Amino acid sequence: MELLVTPGFEVLQLLFVKLVASFKKIEPDFHGFVSVVFDGTTGTMPDSEANQKEFAKPKSGRKQAAFPQLRLVSLLAVSVRLVLAVAYGSYAGKGSGERALMGQILARLSRESLLFLLDAGLFALEILWGIDDKKQKFLVKVPRTVKLKRLRSLSDGSNLAQLSGKIIDPDNPKTKDGRHRWKKVRMIVRIIDYAIPGFRPAQLMTNILDPDITARELAGHYHQRWDIEIAYDEIKTHQCATLSGQSPTTFRSKRPDLVVQELYAMLIMYNLVRLLIIQAAAAHGKDPRFISFLDALQHIIEAAPLMTVANAQQRQKQFDYLLALIAHSDIDRPRRHRVNPRVVKVTTSKFKRKRKEHKSEPRNLEKDLEIISQTPETTQALVIPVENPNTTKDLTPLIIISTLTMITSSTTSEAQL
Repeated sequence: MELLVTPGFEVLQLLFVKLVASFKKIEPDFHGFVSVVFDGTTGTMPDSEANQKEFAKPKSGRKQAAFPQLRLVSLLAVSVRLVLAVAYGSYAGKGSGERALMGQILARLSRESLLFLLDAGLFALEILWGIDDKKQKFLVKVPRTVKLKRLRSLSDGSNLAQLSGKIIDPDNPKTKDGRHRWKKVRMIVRIIDYAIPGFRPAQLMTNILDPDITARELAGHYHQRWDIEIAYDEIKTHQCATLSGQSPTTFRSKRPDLVVQELYAMLIMYNLVRLLIIQAAAAHGKDPRFISFLDALQHIIEAAPLMTVANAQQRQKQFDYLLALIAHSDIDRPRRHRVNPRVVKVTTSKFKRKRKEHKSEPRNLEKDLEIISQTPETTQALVIPVENPNTTKDLTPLIIISTLTMITSSTTSEAQL
Protein backbone atom coordinates (compact mmCIF):
# COMPACT_ATOMS: atom_id res chain seq x y z
CA MET A 1 0.00 0.00 0.00
CA GLU A 2 1.47 3.34 -1.05
CA LEU A 3 1.35 6.29 1.30
CA LEU A 4 0.39 9.41 -0.60
CA VAL A 5 1.52 12.71 0.90
CA THR A 6 0.13 15.92 -0.53
CA PRO A 7 2.76 18.66 -0.36
CA GLY A 8 1.62 21.87 1.26
CA PHE A 9 1.52 23.73 4.55
CA GLU A 10 -0.52 20.91 6.16
CA VAL A 11 2.61 18.73 6.24
CA LEU A 12 4.62 21.32 8.16
CA GLN A 13 1.61 22.10 10.35
CA LEU A 14 1.48 18.43 11.35
CA LEU A 15 5.23 18.39 11.98
CA PHE A 16 4.89 21.41 14.27
CA VAL A 17 2.08 19.73 16.25
CA LYS A 18 4.09 16.49 16.56
CA LEU A 19 7.19 18.39 17.68
CA VAL A 20 5.28 20.29 20.37
CA ALA A 21 3.68 17.03 21.55
CA SER A 22 7.19 15.70 22.21
CA PHE A 23 7.70 18.37 24.90
CA LYS A 24 6.27 15.98 27.46
CA LYS A 25 7.64 17.56 30.62
CA ILE A 26 8.48 21.22 31.14
CA GLU A 27 9.78 21.93 34.61
CA PRO A 28 7.60 24.31 36.68
CA ASP A 29 9.13 27.73 37.27
CA PHE A 30 6.68 29.34 39.72
CA HIS A 31 5.19 27.50 42.74
CA GLY A 32 4.53 24.32 40.77
CA PHE A 33 3.16 26.12 37.69
CA VAL A 34 4.62 26.38 34.20
CA SER A 35 4.44 30.07 33.22
CA VAL A 36 3.16 30.63 29.70
CA VAL A 37 2.56 33.85 27.80
CA PHE A 38 0.04 34.77 25.14
CA ASP A 39 0.89 37.63 22.80
CA GLY A 40 0.46 38.62 19.20
CA THR A 41 2.67 39.96 16.45
CA THR A 42 2.50 40.52 12.71
CA GLY A 43 4.55 39.42 9.72
CA THR A 44 4.90 41.22 6.41
CA MET A 45 4.93 39.51 3.02
CA PRO A 46 5.39 40.43 -0.66
CA ASP A 47 2.71 42.71 -2.06
CA SER A 48 1.01 40.24 -4.44
CA GLU A 49 -2.70 40.29 -5.27
CA ALA A 50 -3.22 36.87 -3.67
CA ASN A 51 -1.55 37.94 -0.43
CA GLN A 52 -3.55 41.17 -0.34
CA LYS A 53 -6.80 39.27 -0.77
CA GLU A 54 -6.00 36.68 1.89
CA PHE A 55 -4.26 38.73 4.58
CA ALA A 56 -5.09 42.42 3.91
CA LYS A 57 -3.04 45.54 4.62
CA PRO A 58 -3.15 47.65 7.79
CA LYS A 59 -4.96 50.95 7.35
CA SER A 60 -4.87 54.18 9.30
CA GLY A 61 -7.31 56.86 8.19
CA ARG A 62 -6.68 57.36 4.48
CA LYS A 63 -3.26 55.71 4.62
CA GLN A 64 -2.40 52.08 3.92
CA ALA A 65 0.66 49.99 4.71
CA ALA A 66 3.09 49.01 1.96
CA PHE A 67 2.79 45.23 2.47
CA PRO A 68 0.06 42.75 3.46
CA GLN A 69 0.42 41.39 6.98
CA LEU A 70 -0.39 38.15 8.75
CA ARG A 71 -1.56 38.33 12.37
CA LEU A 72 -0.04 35.72 14.66
CA VAL A 73 -0.76 34.75 18.28
CA SER A 74 1.62 32.39 20.06
CA LEU A 75 1.73 30.60 23.40
CA LEU A 76 5.27 30.59 24.80
CA ALA A 77 6.69 28.66 27.76
CA VAL A 78 8.68 31.33 29.60
CA SER A 79 11.37 29.23 31.32
CA VAL A 80 12.54 27.49 28.13
CA ARG A 81 11.13 29.85 25.44
CA LEU A 82 9.45 27.10 23.46
CA VAL A 83 6.45 27.94 21.27
CA LEU A 84 3.70 25.56 22.44
CA ALA A 85 0.85 26.65 20.17
CA VAL A 86 0.06 29.12 17.43
CA ALA A 87 -2.93 30.60 15.64
CA TYR A 88 -2.88 32.94 12.66
CA GLY A 89 -5.26 34.91 10.50
CA SER A 90 -5.71 37.95 8.32
CA TYR A 91 -4.60 41.30 9.68
CA ALA A 92 -8.18 42.60 9.48
CA GLY A 93 -11.64 41.07 9.35
CA LYS A 94 -14.01 39.12 11.57
CA GLY A 95 -12.35 36.55 13.81
CA SER A 96 -8.83 37.84 13.13
CA GLY A 97 -8.27 39.74 16.38
CA GLU A 98 -5.82 38.57 19.04
CA ARG A 99 -8.60 37.51 21.42
CA ALA A 100 -10.29 35.39 18.75
CA LEU A 101 -7.00 33.71 17.82
CA MET A 102 -6.21 33.16 21.49
CA GLY A 103 -9.59 31.44 21.89
CA GLN A 104 -8.65 29.00 19.13
CA ILE A 105 -5.52 27.99 21.04
CA LEU A 106 -7.35 27.62 24.36
CA ALA A 107 -9.98 25.40 22.76
CA ARG A 108 -7.39 22.77 21.76
CA LEU A 109 -4.98 23.11 24.69
CA SER A 110 -4.54 19.98 26.83
CA ARG A 111 -1.55 20.75 29.08
CA GLU A 112 -1.93 21.01 32.85
CA SER A 113 -0.58 23.24 35.64
CA LEU A 114 -0.19 26.33 33.48
CA LEU A 115 -0.03 29.92 34.68
CA PHE A 116 -1.10 32.34 31.93
CA LEU A 117 0.52 35.78 32.03
CA LEU A 118 -1.75 38.11 30.05
CA ASP A 119 -1.57 41.72 28.95
CA ALA A 120 -4.41 44.16 29.59
CA GLY A 121 -5.29 44.02 25.89
CA LEU A 122 -6.28 40.36 26.33
CA PHE A 123 -8.52 41.02 29.34
CA ALA A 124 -11.92 39.50 28.60
CA LEU A 125 -14.32 37.61 30.84
CA GLU A 126 -14.81 34.84 28.30
CA ILE A 127 -11.04 34.23 28.08
CA LEU A 128 -10.52 34.27 31.84
CA TRP A 129 -13.52 32.01 32.40
CA GLY A 130 -12.20 29.58 29.76
CA ILE A 131 -8.80 29.39 31.50
CA ASP A 132 -10.40 28.89 34.93
CA ASP A 133 -12.82 26.30 33.54
CA LYS A 134 -9.82 24.23 32.37
CA LYS A 135 -8.46 24.29 35.95
CA GLN A 136 -5.59 26.56 34.91
CA LYS A 137 -4.37 29.78 36.52
CA PHE A 138 -4.08 33.28 35.10
CA LEU A 139 -2.38 36.53 36.05
CA VAL A 140 -3.62 39.47 33.99
CA LYS A 141 -3.22 43.22 34.05
CA VAL A 142 -6.57 44.91 34.62
CA PRO A 143 -7.57 47.78 32.29
CA ARG A 144 -8.24 51.09 34.04
CA THR A 145 -11.86 51.05 32.86
CA VAL A 146 -12.69 47.84 34.75
CA LYS A 147 -14.27 48.37 38.18
CA LEU A 148 -14.62 45.44 40.58
CA LYS A 149 -16.50 44.96 43.82
CA ARG A 150 -13.95 44.08 46.49
CA LEU A 151 -15.03 41.58 49.11
CA ARG A 152 -12.21 41.19 51.62
CA SER A 153 -8.63 42.34 52.24
CA LEU A 154 -5.80 39.85 52.71
CA SER A 155 -2.76 40.17 54.95
CA ASP A 156 -0.34 40.73 52.04
CA GLY A 157 -2.24 43.80 50.79
CA SER A 158 -4.23 42.08 48.05
CA ASN A 159 -8.02 41.84 47.96
CA LEU A 160 -10.59 39.24 47.07
CA ALA A 161 -13.21 40.41 44.57
CA GLN A 162 -16.05 39.05 42.50
CA LEU A 163 -15.84 39.01 38.73
CA SER A 164 -19.19 38.50 37.02
CA GLY A 165 -20.79 38.97 33.63
CA LYS A 166 -22.17 37.15 30.59
CA ILE A 167 -20.44 34.76 28.21
CA ILE A 168 -21.60 32.74 25.21
CA ASP A 169 -23.22 29.46 26.27
CA PRO A 170 -21.53 26.75 24.17
CA ASP A 171 -23.97 24.08 25.36
CA ASN A 172 -27.04 26.03 24.25
CA PRO A 173 -27.84 26.14 20.51
CA LYS A 174 -28.20 29.43 18.69
CA THR A 175 -31.57 31.10 18.21
CA LYS A 176 -33.55 30.79 14.98
CA ASP A 177 -32.08 34.04 13.67
CA GLY A 178 -28.52 32.79 14.32
CA ARG A 179 -27.77 34.68 17.53
CA HIS A 180 -25.75 33.23 20.39
CA ARG A 181 -27.33 32.39 23.71
CA TRP A 182 -25.66 33.84 26.78
CA LYS A 183 -25.28 32.74 30.37
CA LYS A 184 -24.31 34.56 33.56
CA VAL A 185 -21.12 33.49 35.31
CA ARG A 186 -19.23 34.67 38.37
CA MET A 187 -15.90 33.83 39.93
CA ILE A 188 -13.83 34.89 42.94
CA VAL A 189 -10.55 36.53 42.00
CA ARG A 190 -7.65 38.21 43.76
CA ILE A 191 -6.75 41.84 43.07
CA ILE A 192 -3.20 43.16 43.48
CA ASP A 193 -2.52 46.90 43.30
CA TYR A 194 1.12 47.94 42.86
CA ALA A 195 3.22 50.86 41.71
CA ILE A 196 6.67 51.33 40.19
CA PRO A 197 8.43 54.71 40.54
CA GLY A 198 7.90 56.79 37.44
CA PHE A 199 4.78 54.92 36.32
CA ARG A 200 1.10 55.07 37.12
CA PRO A 201 -0.21 52.55 39.68
CA ALA A 202 -1.27 49.26 38.07
CA GLN A 203 -3.65 46.47 38.99
CA LEU A 204 -3.33 42.72 38.50
CA MET A 205 -6.00 40.03 38.72
CA THR A 206 -5.46 36.32 39.36
CA ASN A 207 -7.43 33.22 40.29
CA ILE A 208 -4.54 32.08 42.52
CA LEU A 209 -6.14 32.48 45.95
CA ASP A 210 -3.43 30.66 47.95
CA PRO A 211 -2.20 33.16 50.59
CA ASP A 212 1.21 31.44 50.67
CA ILE A 213 1.86 32.92 47.23
CA THR A 214 2.21 36.58 48.16
CA ALA A 215 1.13 39.62 46.19
CA ARG A 216 4.74 40.79 45.88
CA GLU A 217 5.77 37.47 44.33
CA LEU A 218 2.92 37.60 41.83
CA ALA A 219 3.57 41.22 40.85
CA GLY A 220 7.29 40.52 40.41
CA HIS A 221 6.69 37.38 38.38
CA TYR A 222 4.18 39.07 36.06
CA HIS A 223 6.93 40.98 34.29
CA GLN A 224 8.31 37.71 32.93
CA ARG A 225 5.58 38.22 30.33
CA TRP A 226 7.98 40.38 28.30
CA ASP A 227 10.07 37.30 27.41
CA ILE A 228 7.77 36.61 24.48
CA GLU A 229 8.91 39.89 22.91
CA ILE A 230 12.48 38.57 23.06
CA ALA A 231 11.35 35.36 21.34
CA TYR A 232 9.65 37.32 18.56
CA ASP A 233 12.82 39.38 18.10
CA GLU A 234 14.93 36.21 17.88
CA ILE A 235 12.64 34.80 15.19
CA LYS A 236 11.92 37.87 13.07
CA THR A 237 15.23 39.74 13.39
CA HIS A 238 17.89 37.01 13.68
CA GLN A 239 16.48 33.72 12.42
CA CYS A 240 14.80 35.30 9.36
CA ALA A 241 17.87 37.33 8.39
CA THR A 242 19.53 36.53 5.08
CA LEU A 243 23.21 36.42 4.19
CA SER A 244 22.94 39.93 2.73
CA GLY A 245 21.16 41.35 5.78
CA GLN A 246 17.62 41.84 6.95
CA SER A 247 14.91 40.83 4.48
CA PRO A 248 12.46 43.59 3.45
CA THR A 249 9.56 41.36 4.54
CA THR A 250 9.18 38.66 7.19
CA PHE A 251 7.94 36.12 4.66
CA ARG A 252 9.16 35.74 1.06
CA SER A 253 6.30 33.88 -0.64
CA LYS A 254 3.82 35.51 -3.00
CA ARG A 255 1.15 32.82 -2.42
CA PRO A 256 -0.88 32.65 0.82
CA ASP A 257 -0.49 28.88 1.24
CA LEU A 258 3.29 29.20 0.95
CA VAL A 259 3.27 32.05 3.48
CA VAL A 260 1.60 29.71 5.98
CA GLN A 261 4.10 27.01 5.06
CA GLU A 262 6.93 29.42 5.82
CA LEU A 263 5.31 30.29 9.15
CA TYR A 264 5.27 26.68 10.37
CA ALA A 265 8.78 26.05 9.05
CA MET A 266 9.97 29.14 10.91
CA LEU A 267 8.42 27.99 14.21
CA ILE A 268 9.71 24.43 13.80
CA MET A 269 13.26 25.65 13.31
CA TYR A 270 12.99 28.05 16.23
CA ASN A 271 11.84 25.28 18.57
CA LEU A 272 14.61 22.96 17.34
CA VAL A 273 17.26 25.58 18.04
CA ARG A 274 15.71 26.18 21.46
CA LEU A 275 15.73 22.43 22.19
CA LEU A 276 19.47 22.29 21.48
CA ILE A 277 19.99 25.29 23.78
CA ILE A 278 17.98 23.55 26.52
CA GLN A 279 19.96 20.35 26.04
CA ALA A 280 23.28 22.22 26.16
CA ALA A 281 22.23 24.18 29.26
CA ALA A 282 21.15 21.01 31.08
CA ALA A 283 24.43 19.24 30.26
CA HIS A 284 26.53 22.15 31.59
CA GLY A 285 24.33 23.37 34.46
CA LYS A 286 23.18 26.67 32.95
CA ASP A 287 19.95 28.60 32.50
CA PRO A 288 18.84 28.37 28.83
CA ARG A 289 17.48 31.93 28.94
CA PHE A 290 21.00 33.31 29.47
CA ILE A 291 22.49 31.58 26.41
CA SER A 292 22.69 33.70 23.27
CA PHE A 293 20.22 32.55 20.64
CA LEU A 294 22.15 34.28 17.87
CA ASP A 295 25.48 32.63 18.79
CA ALA A 296 23.81 29.23 19.17
CA LEU A 297 22.15 29.61 15.77
CA GLN A 298 25.49 30.47 14.17
CA HIS A 299 27.20 27.42 15.74
CA ILE A 300 24.41 25.16 14.45
CA ILE A 301 24.65 26.57 10.92
CA GLU A 302 28.42 25.99 10.89
CA ALA A 303 28.17 22.45 12.35
CA ALA A 304 25.35 21.16 10.14
CA PRO A 305 27.40 20.56 6.93
CA LEU A 306 30.15 18.74 8.87
CA MET A 307 27.75 16.51 10.79
CA THR A 308 25.87 15.60 7.61
CA VAL A 309 28.87 13.84 6.02
CA ALA A 310 30.32 12.37 9.26
CA ASN A 311 29.89 8.74 10.33
CA ALA A 312 27.97 7.79 13.47
CA GLN A 313 30.97 7.90 15.82
CA GLN A 314 32.24 11.20 14.48
CA ARG A 315 28.76 12.68 14.52
CA GLN A 316 28.33 11.95 18.23
CA LYS A 317 31.65 13.64 19.05
CA GLN A 318 30.74 16.63 16.89
CA PHE A 319 27.33 16.83 18.54
CA ASP A 320 28.86 16.85 22.04
CA TYR A 321 31.28 19.54 20.94
CA LEU A 322 28.39 21.56 19.47
CA LEU A 323 26.53 21.40 22.80
CA ALA A 324 29.68 22.60 24.58
CA LEU A 325 29.99 25.55 22.18
CA ILE A 326 26.33 26.47 22.69
CA ALA A 327 26.60 26.16 26.47
CA HIS A 328 29.49 28.62 26.51
CA SER A 329 27.68 31.13 24.29
CA ASP A 330 26.66 33.30 27.22
CA ILE A 331 24.85 36.54 26.55
CA ASP A 332 27.65 39.08 26.81
CA ARG A 333 25.33 41.79 28.10
CA PRO A 334 22.61 40.38 30.36
CA ARG A 335 19.30 42.19 30.51
CA ARG A 336 19.51 45.36 32.59
CA HIS A 337 16.74 46.56 34.85
CA ARG A 338 15.71 49.81 33.26
CA VAL A 339 12.72 51.74 31.95
CA ASN A 340 12.29 53.71 28.77
CA PRO A 341 9.76 56.42 27.88
CA ARG A 342 7.12 55.38 25.34
CA VAL A 343 8.03 57.89 22.64
CA VAL A 344 8.96 57.78 18.96
CA LYS A 345 11.67 59.73 17.21
CA VAL A 346 9.83 60.38 13.94
CA THR A 347 6.03 60.63 13.86
CA THR A 348 5.40 61.35 10.17
CA SER A 349 7.07 60.95 6.82
CA LYS A 350 7.77 63.75 4.35
CA PHE A 351 7.19 61.40 1.41
CA LYS A 352 3.84 60.94 -0.25
CA ARG A 353 1.96 57.65 -0.18
CA LYS A 354 2.89 55.29 -3.01
CA ARG A 355 0.01 54.76 -5.45
CA LYS A 356 -0.53 52.87 -8.70
CA GLU A 357 0.52 55.82 -10.82
CA HIS A 358 3.90 55.98 -9.09
CA LYS A 359 5.95 53.74 -11.33
CA SER A 360 9.55 53.80 -12.52
CA GLU A 361 10.31 55.97 -15.52
CA PRO A 362 12.98 55.44 -18.22
CA ARG A 363 15.90 57.82 -18.01
CA ASN A 364 18.74 58.47 -20.46
CA LEU A 365 21.38 60.12 -18.32
CA GLU A 366 23.66 61.20 -21.21
CA LYS A 367 20.78 62.83 -23.06
CA ASP A 368 18.88 64.34 -20.13
CA LEU A 369 21.85 65.60 -18.15
CA GLU A 370 22.01 69.39 -18.15
CA ILE A 371 24.77 71.58 -16.84
CA ILE A 372 23.37 74.70 -15.21
CA SER A 373 25.64 77.70 -15.63
CA GLN A 374 25.45 80.40 -12.99
CA THR A 375 27.22 83.79 -13.10
CA PRO A 376 29.01 84.64 -9.86
CA GLU A 377 28.16 87.96 -8.22
CA THR A 378 31.81 89.05 -8.07
CA THR A 379 34.73 88.11 -10.27
CA GLN A 380 37.85 86.95 -8.51
CA ALA A 381 41.19 85.85 -9.84
CA LEU A 382 41.57 82.09 -9.73
CA VAL A 383 44.95 81.06 -8.37
CA ILE A 384 46.12 77.55 -9.19
CA PRO A 385 48.96 76.40 -6.95
CA VAL A 386 52.00 74.99 -8.70
CA GLU A 387 53.38 71.83 -7.15
CA ASN A 388 57.07 71.47 -6.53
CA PRO A 389 58.23 68.50 -8.63
CA ASN A 390 60.90 67.73 -6.06
CA THR A 391 58.32 67.33 -3.23
CA THR A 392 57.30 63.79 -2.47
CA LYS A 393 53.51 63.25 -2.45
CA ASP A 394 51.76 61.48 0.39
CA LEU A 395 49.60 58.86 -1.32
CA THR A 396 47.94 57.61 1.87
CA PRO A 397 44.72 59.67 1.45
CA LEU A 398 44.38 58.49 -2.15
CA ILE A 399 44.85 54.87 -1.12
CA ILE A 400 42.23 55.20 1.64
CA ILE A 401 39.71 56.88 -0.70
CA SER A 402 40.28 54.25 -3.41
CA THR A 403 39.85 51.42 -0.91
CA LEU A 404 36.63 52.90 0.48
CA THR A 405 35.31 53.38 -3.05
CA MET A 406 36.01 49.73 -3.91
CA ILE A 407 34.32 48.52 -0.70
CA THR A 408 31.28 50.73 -1.33
CA SER A 409 30.97 49.58 -4.93
CA SER A 410 31.30 45.93 -3.91
CA THR A 411 28.67 46.31 -1.18
CA THR A 412 26.28 48.05 -3.55
CA SER A 413 26.66 45.33 -6.16
CA GLU A 414 26.00 42.58 -3.60
CA ALA A 415 22.90 44.40 -2.33
CA GLN A 416 21.54 44.69 -5.89
CA LEU A 417 22.09 40.99 -6.46
